[in-house]
Amino acid sequence: MKTKRKSTRLKKSKLENLFRHENGTYYARVKVNGKSKERSLRTEDYNLAASLMPETLKELRGAAEEHRAGTLAEALDAEAHREDPDLKPATRHYYQQLAKSITLTLPEPIANKRLPQVTVADLRTWRDQHAKGASNTRHNGALALLRRVWNRAIERREAATNPADALKRLQPVKRKWQPPTREEFAELVSSILAQGKSHSKASAAAVEFLAYTGLRISEAQAVVWGDIQDDHLIRRSAKNDMIGSVPLIPAAKALLTRLKDSGVPHKPTDPVLLIKSPRIALEAACERLKLEHIRVHDLRHIFATRCLESGVDFPTLAGWLGHKDGGILAAKDYGHLVPKHSAQQALKVLA
Repeated sequence: MKTKRKSTRLKKSKLENLFRHENGTYYARVKVNGKSKERSLRTEDYNLAASLMPETLKELRGAAEEHRAGTLAEALDAEAHREDPDLKPATRHYYQQLAKSITLTLPEPIANKRLPQVTVADLRTWRDQHAKGASNTRHNGALALLRRVWNRAIERREAATNPADALKRLQPVKRKWQPPTREEFAELVSSILAQGKSHSKASAAAVEFLAYTGLRISEAQAVVWGDIQDDHLIRRSAKNDMIGSVPLIPAAKALLTRLKDSGVPHKPTDPVLLIKSPRIALEAACERLKLEHIRVHDLRHIFATRCLESGVDFPTLAGWLGHKDGGILAAKDYGHLVPKHSAQQALKVLA
């Protein structure tokens, strides 16, 4: 009876499904499976109410296959492991890592909610927790994965709207980092070797190899001895499906010669790196030497910086790093690290 009395106080407007209450507030009303659903738009402004109608009607109507939707946790796991031919293996692996980080910070009651029932408020609760322990860039990646989850549900008509779209990306924080000097890098390698552990030599060699070639860790892991040529090595990039070459600077050649002379397996199919990653050894050495924290990816930055300090131009460096933009990104990322090189280049300009 209450609903009926309320409905009689709603008058049609000139826009279909838009009604005006006698108190001036606009309502959206629609029939779903023979039943009338309505919702207050909380405004007395006709134009604002009209702009709110499309999204409100979507929510009121729901999705035709909503009853088939699983929980958020189930949908997240399914999307992270879905065999999408448009995704590179490295991207799929990244999504699987993100799914784990989301699950760890997702309150159980929200994780167990059916996907169409999860609200923007629920996602904001998750966001407050996740953003505390993740970088802004990684948090943005997690948000992108959640958006994919709902977009897939919308395609299957299991959800009508995407609440993750209401959350904004966080502004990535630009890291101010100075590479170690040549002397500090030499001490770093010596410190790793001095530990005398079973993996110390392999860790030190991996640190040098990454710093002398500028390869990403995934690219370095794929290098076999058959990829090593007289003056360059073959690089295979999972990031942009490129096969290219990287010149072997004198330090890289000397390292590879030392490795061969030490008796490491070096058949054409043998990997050059003898460990998956030198991360733990690298972090421990930085702590012992009281150096600023150096990530494995920073070894690539060290290579780029040394190249620029030696007079290599940005377009050439970009090719060695596997960039496709002709040097724009390299100039943006590394230009501030080499003021001496920049000053030397300025002297060449004739006015």
